[in-house]
Amino acid sequence: MATTAAAGLLVLVGVASSGGHAWNTLPTDTASTPLADGLLSGAFVAGAVAAALVTWRRHGGRLAGWVVGTGALVAAQSLAVTLLALQLPPPRTHTTFALLVGAAVVGLVCVVVPLLGLDRVGHVVDDSFIIGLGMGLTAAGYLVLQFPMSQPPRPPMLALAGVLVTTHVVTAALVLRQRTLPAQARALLVVTVSVVSFGLAVRWGLVSGGGWELASVLSRAAVGAAWFGTAWSCLQRNAEEDERRTEEINHVVSTTRDQRERMHELRSTMAGLVSGSALLDNDDIPAETRDRLWRSVRREMDRMERLLAGQEQPATVIDLDEALTGILDLQRLKGRTVELHSEGGSVHGRYDALAEVVNILVDNAVTHGGTDTSVVEVVQHDDTVDIRVTDFGSGIEEDQRERIFEWGGRASDAPGEGIGLHVAQRLVAEDGGSLELAEAAGPGSSFVISLPAARRSPENGVTVGGGSHGWDVAR
Repeated sequence: MATTAAAGLLVLVGVASSGGHAWNTLPTDTASTPLADGLLSGAFVAGAVAAALVTWRRHGGRLAGWVVGTGALVAAQSLAVTLLALQLPPPRTHTTFALLVGAAVVGLVCVVVPLLGLDRVGHVVDDSFIIGLGMGLTAAGYLVLQFPMSQPPRPPMLALAGVLVTTHVVTAALVLRQRTLPAQARALLVVTVSVVSFGLAVRWGLVSGGGWELASVLSRAAVGAAWFGTAWSCLQRNAEEDERRTEEINHVVSTTRDQRERMHELRSTMAGLVSGSALLDNDDIPAETRDRLWRSVRREMDRMERLLAGQEQPATVIDLDEALTGILDLQRLKGRTVELHSEGGSVHGRYDALAEVVNILVDNAVTHGGTDTSVVEVVQHDDTVDIRVTDFGSGIEEDQRERIFEWGGRASDAPGEGIGLHVAQRLVAEDGGSLELAEAAGPGSSFVISLPAARRSPENGVTVGGGSHGWDVAR
């Protein structure tokens, strides 16, 4: 608000100074009008047209299109009459007077007739509409300053003034019938019409005296500054509103994506749990197998509970043989054939993330590769451990390889949502690792999960966080 007030004050000083030299004497006959008045009238006409265009883009429809242009039409009426008057200076014939009055009447009709249906399109009366109307009325107040005329004015000229004033008063009255207008806007609109009408009276000699002219100049400057300030405030408010809406949209999009990611994994987890639970009812399963299967099911149930609650599991040391055995057991319960070739080893990360990534890769082999056979290989390096998941399906088309990790990155006719690999790559990256598509070396596809290797403290042999990633050492 402080910025708006400062801008309005600067405009007030500039507008007032533009007419300062006219405070002492009224223009006579064909006296020229200051260039500043022409520039200001042009600025307000441009403001009225710009506001009309902004409002028109928001509200469609034939009637709405005419109504939103009210401010521009008010300015156009005064502009047309002024241009005719400049081309036809005094002394004027009866034909000239008729032409001037006729142009004003046409403007009155174009402005007032559409407004008679304003109740049907009252939704168009928003900030930009009111600003456009205010700019148009203020433009009219400055345009008449350029009107060359004889003193005292002849009766036809008084009739012309009456048509202009009637246009402004009736326009304001029809708009003020809309009770949704804020009190401040209503008051400023009434003041503007009053100031413009007063300016017409002073300019055309109906009110004489230097003091009245000074009052007209100052009041017109104040009204102009008020409308410029209102427009600036509206722009600021709209910018803040757009920023708020953008934040809300981003929040909704982020929330929606998070929910879709959770549902993506929950569907896969539920399929494994259902299969595992059904198999536990089989009395022919050996006790050792049943015990291992139960631990896998229990672990998946715990993971699903954390997933539903949105709980973030802390990173810890993961024994890959134990973790992958349980993860792949549940994949086998879905009817998949998955081999594990492991050199052992441990990584530092989150079990939940590892399980989700491996499940996504094995499930994708079935969904997109058309094969239920996969091989999981574990290879240790100095600071990292690679987990390679390979299938023998249809593979990935060359033109799709660069976008498979994008959100929704899938062929248009491919099944699924195209979010699994995006989620998998993000989860691995959060644990300080990477997920990449290996170079094609035969049928199917191969993905490499690379995670920080857990290391042993040289002091006590305790396994701790891995590699060069700076994990805290437990002493």
